[in-house]
Order: sequence, then C-alpha cells, then structure tokens
Amino acid sequence: MKIDPLILYTLYGCTFISLAFIPKDKLREASIIFLFQQCVTWFAGILAVGFNLLEYPVRELAKVNGTSFLYEFFLYPVVTIFFCLFYPKTNSIWRKLIYISAFTTGLTLPEVIMEKYTNLIMYINWKWYYTWASVYATLFLAGIFYKWYFKLNSR
Repeated sequence: MKIDPLILYTLYGCTFISLAFIPKDKLREASIIFLFQQCVTWFAGILAVGFNLLEYPVRELAKVNGTSFLYEFFLYPVVTIFFCLFYPKTNSIWRKLIYISAFTTGLTLPEVIMEKYTNLIMYINWKWYYTWASVYATLFLAGIFYKWYFKLNSR
C-alpha cells in the first residue's frame, strides 16, 4: 500500500476516535464549534486552492473539490472543538498565548512534514508561516465565536 492513502486512513481513524473524548455535556457546544469551523475552513481552503497557492495531489473526492476533505471538513474542525472546550479561560494572557500557539504549531508542523515527504499537499505560492498565521487566526476567530454564541463572558 502506498504511504499517502495510509496516512489519510490513519488520520481518519484518529479523528473518529478523538470524538469519543468530547465530554457528553458539551456535545451541543462541540457541534456548533464544528459547523462554524467547517464554514471558515471551507471558504479559506477554496480560496487557497483557487488562487493556486497550494494543491492537494492526493485527496478524497478529487472530482468534487480541490481541497483536502479530511483536513478542511473533518480533522481541523474536530481539533478546534478541543481547542475551544479546553481553552484556559481564567489563566494569564501568557498561558493563553502559549495554548493557542501550541495548537497552531501542532497543526502546522505535520503539514510541513507531509508537504516535504508526501503528495498529500504541495505548496505552490505558499509558505509554512502562512499556514501558521491562518491557523492561529481561525482558531482565535473560533474562540471568539464560541464565547459569543454561548455567552460565556456573562456566566
């Protein structure tokens, strides 16, 4: 078996398994976070592929969409659920910056490795720090939306 499909199947499996770790009392919040982030990543992914910034040579649903279905519609929204649900609400600003930076780096580093060693993603007019900045911005945006939608500042 080729390595690219094996990586995709493994990531699907890990993502499905991680859903079991969402607290049962937070499933409603998790579903809203998931759908919000899908909207954001779908739009951003379509723009990035449409402007020829990056390409996904090996992908699912290749005839339907030019983006990575796994990343844009499933993996990244699930990671965002955990980011929002376990965000350190009462800690210092430094702790919060480290938290968001750790999630951002944790998503960017595997992408850089996959770009170099697989055909799952190919940077055309893209750099790793664009990914880092866009992931940081979208996680931050999801956090703001989550607090606003569930009125967490008023609790």
